[in-house]
Amino acid sequence: MKKHIPQTLIAFGLLTYPAFADGPPAATTGGSPAIDIVAAQPRPFSHPDRIRYDSQCFTIDGKDVFIFSGAFQYFRCPKELWPQRFQAIKDAGFNTVESYEAWNYHEPDMPDSLSDFSKIVRLDELDDWLTMAEKFGFYIIVRPGPYICAEWSNGGYPRWMSTLEKPATPLRKEAWLRSDDPVYLAWCKHWYDAVCPVIAKHQITRKAPGEPGVILFQIENEYNYSKLPNDVKVNDLTALVQDAEGDGIDVPLFTCFTSQTRSARSGPLRAVFDCTNFYPKLKIEKNLGRDLKAQRIAQTDAPLGTSELQGGWFAQVGGKLSDQQPGITQQQIQNLTLYAWQMGDTMTNYYMLFGGTNFGDWAGADNITSYDYNAPIREDGGISERYQRVWGLGQFIHDHGAGLTRAQGVDISATASDKDVEIAERKALDGSRYIFVRTENADSPRAGTAQLTEKDGTNLAFDYKLEPFGSMVLYLPPGVTDAKKGEWLPKPAPAMKKPANLPEPVLLTQALRSFDSQPVDWQPLKPGAPVESVGIFGSHFFYYRITAKPGATITLQIQRKDGIAAASGGTLLKGTADKTKTHITFALPPDQTQMVVLYENMGHENFGPNVGEPFGILSAQGNDGPLEITRSTGLSKEEEYGEKLTDASNSDANAGAAEQVDIGKETPGAPDALVTWYRMRFQLPEKQEGLAAPWHLHLEANGNGFIYINGHCLGRYRQAGPQHDFFLPGCWLNYGSGEWNRVAVDLRPLDKGVSLQAVSVAPDASFAVETAAVGQ
Repeated sequence: MKKHIPQTLIAFGLLTYPAFADGPPAATTGGSPAIDIVAAQPRPFSHPDRIRYDSQCFTIDGKDVFIFSGAFQYFRCPKELWPQRFQAIKDAGFNTVESYEAWNYHEPDMPDSLSDFSKIVRLDELDDWLTMAEKFGFYIIVRPGPYICAEWSNGGYPRWMSTLEKPATPLRKEAWLRSDDPVYLAWCKHWYDAVCPVIAKHQITRKAPGEPGVILFQIENEYNYSKLPNDVKVNDLTALVQDAEGDGIDVPLFTCFTSQTRSARSGPLRAVFDCTNFYPKLKIEKNLGRDLKAQRIAQTDAPLGTSELQGGWFAQVGGKLSDQQPGITQQQIQNLTLYAWQMGDTMTNYYMLFGGTNFGDWAGADNITSYDYNAPIREDGGISERYQRVWGLGQFIHDHGAGLTRAQGVDISATASDKDVEIAERKALDGSRYIFVRTENADSPRAGTAQLTEKDGTNLAFDYKLEPFGSMVLYLPPGVTDAKKGEWLPKPAPAMKKPANLPEPVLLTQALRSFDSQPVDWQPLKPGAPVESVGIFGSHFFYYRITAKPGATITLQIQRKDGIAAASGGTLLKGTADKTKTHITFALPPDQTQMVVLYENMGHENFGPNVGEPFGILSAQGNDGPLEITRSTGLSKEEEYGEKLTDASNSDANAGAAEQVDIGKETPGAPDALVTWYRMRFQLPEKQEGLAAPWHLHLEANGNGFIYINGHCLGRYRQAGPQHDFFLPGCWLNYGSGEWNRVAVDLRPLDKGVSLQAVSVAPDASFAVETAAVGQ
């Protein structure tokens, strides 16, 4: 099949179209778009001698740099494991790492005022992560929001922000967050005033030429998904630019999927360029081809940059695990990456490169504890075929990145034996040719002969072999037109060495069971008041008490997706939900005037109009109208108790008498138990020299709750699945005979009651390797 690839679509470095506020103009048949040329102010750079960019690439300390990066979020990985993760990234040839900075992780509790920074915590953790990245020789991209999405609780916003004063007439439900409201912008400045100084000292502009450090700073995040008016977005973005610069940020600023910065012709937003995010799975050309062309047309004086190139995909409650989802294969990540490079992308950042874990309760609504993402570096530090592919791509960039930074697309005509094989070419300044050969046919391999003719008449012929959904690059050195003297890239990675023997799994057969005693201290709650209004910003279990007439019918309003369990008169009550599942109705026993309710917040939204919504029982209606609601004086103490219960120094802590039960056998429990605790312990063998074998807890249970291991909250357990295997960080475990590990699980009843069906601890054979390069 013969194809002609016009220069106006491939040689992006030659396009000179201006930016457009409403997207790029429609192309006319056989020519360029009809446009009016509007002069733009030059891009301002604080230190152009240190770092700047043009239409093709970044120039850092006088050298053109192809940025090959991956996301590694420090807040999803224990600090003790950072060196192993950094080493795996380094080994794969990356020159840059990237991370969000989650505001709520660093300021979970409400400060007294805008000038109060006493509730800011763990910024030393960010500082240490940046320092360690530098020690490994990485450039760094930071993304402090304030909004980050990231499948992270509340999109990174602190829960206490829902209690702040809002405008009287909001534009829409989520208008206050991410808007230009003065109160909102003042608190965003409060966050930047805290985090920016930590980041600023790590900028390469504060270091000697040639040293690693922070090179890029992102404001906001995927703003195009918000439906706020354009002028509101411009005002918000402008304020964030001024705040960042005022706090010492002098490396280039960028956004992702934010058209307002693409269309800026003057003013503060000229200091910001926009990137793209791509998660196409198998529909690569359709998505990347369209959006990269639009990006180039709308933004001609900045490089094509992909702030999030699909490194995998997240898993949600009741769905499929990341590595069980279609379209996230080793072939896909290679095809996707090479297509971006074929189109001229010179800033590539995988999201995620290492996924990590939503320890504690930081997952956004509907998301599971694991953030494995089927990323090249897996949640437990293991590597798979997808890592092998990015390793090969990393070596490609190591050897040829300098040439690709200023390579131009070549206008060619090409034929191939297979009609679904596509061919494109880029030529470096020294004459090196990069011939991209790819197919999106995922059913069978492709092999045959191809010929291409350049515009100047140069002919090249070569044989190709592609795997299903395959993509390769034929590299020809300067002056070489004989394909036999070329080299096919990327080169294959070294084979992974799998160990012959692994430690045996540990099967847990018994547990100590106890029941959470209900609170004794209660405080009144104003009708409709969310729990944030009384200083509760977490989402662990929480108790309410409702008072009504004997035998009353009580209807509770809760947030969608959240859950409750109720008890009265020594027994659990069965509730009936309406179609929206936001109103649950109970009937009090005829001799009872109170019921106790356990509230389960299923996680705070991280995306869309419900980010920032309050939670809790929003109303309680009885037969005669609103009812009195009281709340426990804190959470159910579930988190505090779980940590103490699994801490070796507090191993005897309990919440009442415990009984031993057999795991896998149904044993009647307390008839009114809203929370049931199970305690178990196990031993692991001594670590084996030269073996990296991450351990996982396998759990099958009825009920929803939380898991604790040796004083740490591992995360949530959901009866709906799909997660039943939980990564146990090696730095949290005890090894060797005589050293016990303690695990506790608390569960609240669902339709099947509460029980443990199966529990075991085993090494993950899929990601065990003979060397400890990536650690446990």
